[in-house]
Order: sequence, then C-alpha cells, then structure tokens
Amino acid sequence: MTLLRILCLSLALATGCATTVPYTGQGPHAQVQRGSPVPPVDFLGNVFALPMKLLLWSWKYDVHYVSPESEAQLVAYLDARTLPAFEDTAYRLNQYRPGQDLSRLVHNRHVAWPYRLLLGLPTTVIFELLLPGRLFPWGDYYNPWTNTVHLYSDHSAIALHEAGHAHDFATRRYKGTYAALRLIPFVDLYQEYRASKEALTYLERETPDRADEIAAYKILHPA
Repeated sequence: MTLLRILCLSLALATGCATTVPYTGQGPHAQVQRGSPVPPVDFLGNVFALPMKLLLWSWKYDVHYVSPESEAQLVAYLDARTLPAFEDTAYRLNQYRPGQDLSRLVHNRHVAWPYRLLLGLPTTVIFELLLPGRLFPWGDYYNPWTNTVHLYSDHSAIALHEAGHAHDFATRRYKGTYAALRLIPFVDLYQEYRASKEALTYLERETPDRADEIAAYKILHPA
C-alpha cells in the first residue's frame, strides 16, 4: 500500500501540476525556456526519482515541474548578476532540446574546442540526447560544455544552486580546465560548495523572507 500511495503521489505531481504551466517555449526572461508538459514522461521521471526524493525528504526534488514562483526567483537572481559568460547561459525548465544543446556545444566560445570535442561531445550526447534528465533521474545540473542549466525540481534553492554553478564558471578564466577538474575526486565537492555558497549568499542579502533561506539550507547541505 505504501508503494501504491507513492506512485499515486508521483502521478498527481506529474499530471496535476502540469496543467498550471503558464507557457511553453521561450519564457518571460530571454535566457529561460520551459518545456511542454508530457504527462507520461513526467510521471516516469517522478517514479525514477523516488529514491532521491526519499533521501532528501523533498517531494519537490526532480518533480519534473518548475512553478512560476520558482522561476520568478531564478529570474530575479539572473537580473541581479551581470557577467558576460553568465549572461550567455541558457536555462531549460523540464525541457528536452538535444539539437539546440548540440548547437550550443559547437558555438560555446567560452570553452576551448579541444575540451568541447573530447569531453563535451560525449557528455552532451549521453546526457542530453540518449539518457536525458527529462526522463532519467540525474536531477538538476549545469552543463559547462553547452553553458546550459537543466532544471527539473520545483525548489528555488536548487535553481539558484545550479545558477550558482554557471556564475562560478563565468568567473573562471580557464573554464574548460575548471570543468575538466571535476573528474578529479573531491574537486567536484569544492565546486558544489561554491555553487551553494553563491545561492545562500544571494538569499541572505536579497531575500527578506527567512523561510526561503532556511528551506535552502535544508535542501542544499544534504544534497
């Protein structure tokens, strides 16, 4: 019965929430795009993500729906940060666009082409084309090779964390090297720390609602 209830909850999140999406495609911010709801795919994505939902104790994680409120928080953050590389970052809200991602890989002038060819191409083909996060439980992530953030969770702190990765990379002179360093054990933990610090610092300084800050600590530190 417990499994049945969990499945029912996932179905409700995948289908019921999707009906409230105000738009698809290009959003109110030039860098943000929202995917069209696909209830069967979103339902399966919810089910596949159940282990991580339970581990983080958050049903908003990898729910395959990003609410207008979470998007508004992301847009406010984007408007508050101005860096050339950061302003080139694309944000996909539960969207599957492998063709566009491959095009962004080719035209990403911020990362040297050897890095994009040797590391970026296989990564993008696997995780954007063959095993996309729209279905598989990879969670939210930033792809430095395409300079694209992929969001599937309805949690503003997670959105800010992933945007924090893009901001961190935008401050680096050798972005390809910095991305390749993630292959070294524990280096990725430093980058995760930087992204979370950026998100939490923004919330502390710019958000008057302490509840958002507390919620961010609860989800980002365990993650």
